[in-house]
Amino acid sequence: MEKPWYKQFWPWFLMSLPFSVIIAMIITLTIAARYGDNPMVVDDYYKKGRGINAEVERVQAAQALGIEFDFNQVDQQFTLRYRGDKPQQLTALTVNFYHSTQSDKDFSQVLTADAQGVFKGDLPATEAGKWTITITPFDDSWRLSQSLNLPAYRTIVLEPLTYGV
Repeated sequence: MEKPWYKQFWPWFLMSLPFSVIIAMIITLTIAARYGDNPMVVDDYYKKGRGINAEVERVQAAQALGIEFDFNQVDQQFTLRYRGDKPQQLTALTVNFYHSTQSDKDFSQVLTADAQGVFKGDLPATEAGKWTITITPFDDSWRLSQSLNLPAYRTIVLEPLTYGV
């Protein structure tokens, strides 16, 4: 006498294939819903390209002006001091810190100079690692951006660099 269908191997094997696809689809949908869209994808490439050109022009303006800073860190505070000749008018500086891999750790500060021309700011509880610091004046006429490792145990010279130009 032959076994009933539910006691045989092949019907269960053939039914497991579609069920495994359904389980894989549920896992894929869960991952897609949790992590959402990638913020690195750009919708308007032309506008982004024009923005990159504007950034390069601002970096070149900083080079033409000879703008350089000394960056010092002591505990959770940092200072920026112009190297060489500082501008006649010390405008406020916008200082952005970008984490190399986790955009949720990025932060920004607006700093003004004290009587000695030193800009002082506070570092939140930043984790050690590679960061990119970007400095722009209040009028956005030049831009300085450089990678550094925090915490910084020595004076770091920040100078305007153009990559690939």
